[in-house]
Amino acid sequence: MAKPEVNDMIEHSEPTFDRVVTGKVTELLDSQFIYEVHKVVEKGREKIPADKTSTRMCMFDEIWSKI
Repeated sequence: MAKPEVNDMIEHSEPTFDRVVTGKVTELLDSQFIYEVHKVVEKGREKIPADKTSTRMCMFDEIWSKI
């Protein structure tokens, strides 16, 4: 199972919600990582957070890739 490194830029795909989130990895845990959200594209609409305080989690076995 691939793992990102802290400070990697990643793209996290969530097909169930028709959403792709782009962000920067801030912390690695045993089976998941936490990332700072930079951009969200949901149902074709792009959303960029006004500040960089929004964080999300992603399991290592979910759909994600380094960018």
